[in-house]
Amino acid sequence: KQWYQRRVRDQEERATLKFRLLGANGDVGDWGHEYVRHLSGEIGRHINQPDINQAEKKSLVTLSKEIVAYDMTHNTESEACDLLMEIECLDVLEQFVDASCYERVCLYLISCVPYVPEPEDKNLLKTALNLYYKFEVYPLALRCAIQLNDMELVQEVFSNCKDPAVQKQLAFILGRQQLFLELDEDQFPDAGARPAP
Repeated sequence: KQWYQRRVRDQEERATLKFRLLGANGDVGDWGHEYVRHLSGEIGRHINQPDINQAEKKSLVTLSKEIVAYDMTHNTESEACDLLMEIECLDVLEQFVDASCYERVCLYLISCVPYVPEPEDKNLLKTALNLYYKFEVYPLALRCAIQLNDMELVQEVFSNCKDPAVQKQLAFILGRQQLFLELDEDQFPDAGARPAP
């Protein structure tokens, strides 16, 4: 009897998601923020079930993208990030982030790093690095590259920064961390210059 009650309760919990997938595909935000939040929770619980098929999983990912787009325009970026982390599709986050919200998204991703297991923490840092890179915030992108302990990424961030003032800031950050780069003197003519005595 307990097993039956638990199964009925599970089906009732997923009723919102079930009827959303079966019903009309209007804007996900038409029913309000609590509805969207409830859908996110149901997707997170349902997508990791062992008996889910690929077609169902694909429709859940599509619905999740709609929810993420809604969250990004309604100042609930953290919920969007949580949903994408739950369904393991964090790589699609970049297409929904614009200049008005990238700072909050990156700050949230970096603050989650200590609380996630080993392979996922690098994924969060790489996503934050890509967003900082996309919006040309090179000092914070460099910080992520240093946290990843990836010297190729550090070199890439430093080399792609074209502003001499920001490059000097990056050089100070690297010097503080005692990290050294091999620089091409043609690309960086001031690299070998010593200050006058």
